[in-house]
Order: sequence, then structure tokens, then C-alpha cells
Amino acid sequence: MNTKPCLIVFIATLVLIIVSVVIGNILESKVTLAKLSPNAVTGVKVFFFTLFGILVFSLIPLLLRYVISAQIKIGNGDIFVIKWIQLHEKGVVFGVWIFFVIGLCMAIPAAIKDGFFK
Repeated sequence: MNTKPCLIVFIATLVLIIVSVVIGNILESKVTLAKLSPNAVTGVKVFFFTLFGILVFSLIPLLLRYVISAQIKIGNGDIFVIKWIQLHEKGVVFGVWIFFVIGLCMAIPAAIKDGFFK
């Protein structure tokens, strides 16, 4: 699996989060953002939640590749599990992503019910 697109997405998302927070802090110091409508606050929450999700999903292939290369460098490249993960890297990444999506499908309705997006 090519991790270069994931690295680009990860860095771009991280930079976008940092820039958004800095802009929000500047706006807070210049203008009172407490007067925002509830819909605007919900929009900001959804925006940052989406950015965090993209950040996490792009981090999985990078971390998996790092763990595999680290295990090979320390001499564990001949262990069956490391060989298997190395051969099925794309399937492992998709499996973790599916696991995350299932978790999101359970967590988002609970967050909506508890009022996170209000």
C-alpha cells in the first residue's frame, strides 16, 4: 500500500486543524464568538469532528507501515505475524477502517442523542 497519499492527507489535515484553531482564537480575541447561533456552533463542531476523523483514518496506514518497518529493523521480520501483516497490509488497513466505521455508526447516534451536536 502506498502511504504517500496518506502522509499528504495527514499533514494537510493537521495543518488545517492548526490554522483553523489559530483563526478561531484570533476571531475570539477580536469579536465575541459567544454570540454565535447554535447552528454555527454545531457547524464548527462537525467541521472539527470531520477533520479529526480524516486525521485518524489517514494515520492508520502510516502507523502500520512504521510498526512493520520497526519490527523488521529489530530483527522480528521472520516472525509469522509480521510476515502476514506485511503481505496483507492493505487488508489490515481496510479492516481497521471498517472497525472504526462500525464504531462511528454506534457512537454518532449516541452523541446526537446526548446533545453533542446541539
